[in-house]
Amino acid sequence: MGEVVTQVEIGPVGTRLPTGAVLSATMQPGGVAAEFVERTITLNADWLRDNCPCDACRIVQTDERRFQPWQLPAGAEIAGVSAADGHLCITWVDGHESVFAPSVWGRIDTATRRGTYTANLWTAGHVIERFDHDEAVNDLVTRRRLFESFMRDGAIVVTGAPTVPGTVIDFVKALNLTLHDSSLGLIFDVKVDPAGFNVAFTNEYIPPHNDNAQYTDPPSGQVLAMLVNDASGGESVVVDGWAVLEQLKSLDPAAIDALCRVAVGFRQYSTTAEGFTRAALVVRSPSGRFTHLRFSNQLRQPLPFDHPELAEWYRAYRLLGAIVTDPANHVSFRLNAGDMLFVNGYRVLHSRTAFDAAGARHLQDVYFDVDDVVGNLARMTGEATNAMVNP
Repeated sequence: MGEVVTQVEIGPVGTRLPTGAVLSATMQPGGVAAEFVERTITLNADWLRDNCPCDACRIVQTDERRFQPWQLPAGAEIAGVSAADGHLCITWVDGHESVFAPSVWGRIDTATRRGTYTANLWTAGHVIERFDHDEAVNDLVTRRRLFESFMRDGAIVVTGAPTVPGTVIDFVKALNLTLHDSSLGLIFDVKVDPAGFNVAFTNEYIPPHNDNAQYTDPPSGQVLAMLVNDASGGESVVVDGWAVLEQLKSLDPAAIDALCRVAVGFRQYSTTAEGFTRAALVVRSPSGRFTHLRFSNQLRQPLPFDHPELAEWYRAYRLLGAIVTDPANHVSFRLNAGDMLFVNGYRVLHSRTAFDAAGARHLQDVYFDVDDVVGNLARMTGEATNAMVNP
């Protein structure tokens, strides 16, 4: 896989819930001390009441939650607790009873850990993993590996794809991913066009960026499908934006803070469509992990001349841009006809060197949600179970 700078655990903060039988239980202020074989933990009363597994607290047919915490304005209050045959039994002051069987804890833990994965942050020297088009369509083992690699690295290449215009749509649907349409079209059809509305329609160098910065919530996944590439030049470049942000955080934490605070305008438009939003360049999760780098210098709009953080923002933006465009963070390669580059657009920036327009070059882009990759993986691994009871 090449040069990996660091590994970052993506997912919820906290330890895993013990599983199996409850050996003993005692009431504690605001909760229950439950002894498992593994260790003893304290379980919050509101959390226990909210996760009661009984049929009265959930919609059995659909496996959805029925209990509403605001029905208890003062919070959940425990009247009594016991452990019997490995089950945790709780009686509540309103008379409701909850019984947690040993199997329940594993299901709850799986739900709280859904979507957890390890991201390998990389720089130059990283080798993008490649997958065969037909194998990804027909072999579920290959498809699972493709999804896992995509989540881990943020970018993969599919080879041997058909080069007929529009067939990228068939491939993405075959992977059970839902395509995103927009006012600019379902397919972003990229070839030299003197009347084109985006720098992609020229043969100029395109700096590292992610697409659709003009949307408040842009689609998080992108496929760049090369149909024809007979041009000299036009190398593809990818940059791990999360690795870039980790570098900037180490260099200047205050710069990261400024990029998280200041909302910047982004605009993309054509003769028939108009897109604009205002958003910060960097988004972090409540635990401080980076979740989205929005970087598109070509679509960026002016900041107010009297913005109170103008000087600090420009200082931070210069630092960020210098790291983004540093070749030490670039992985370069040529997309040949039949190659498809998949990127997590919230993480990986893509770029293109200039090319000789005398040679034909035709690329088609489509967009999807990374959440659908997570969902497909959960079904493949058994993490997602079906507890619905159909009438």
